[in-house]
Amino acid sequence: MMTCRCGGPLRLDLAHISEAQRFNCLTTTRLLWKCCLCGRSLWLEQATVARSNGSMVVAEANALA
Repeated sequence: MMTCRCGGPLRLDLAHISEAQRFNCLTTTRLLWKCCLCGRSLWLEQATVARSNGSMVVAEANALA
């Protein structure tokens, strides 16, 4: 499970995934993760997420304006 720097869990933004599917670019789009506690957002390449799968990752998520 990936966590934000505040300690909250990061979840995939399902609306972002839905839009990527709608425009048929899901395989090439970056994934948008949002913190459940503080609301920070983090953009990650899909390859980065695949490499870190199974290990605890502390993500330095920065708020997007």
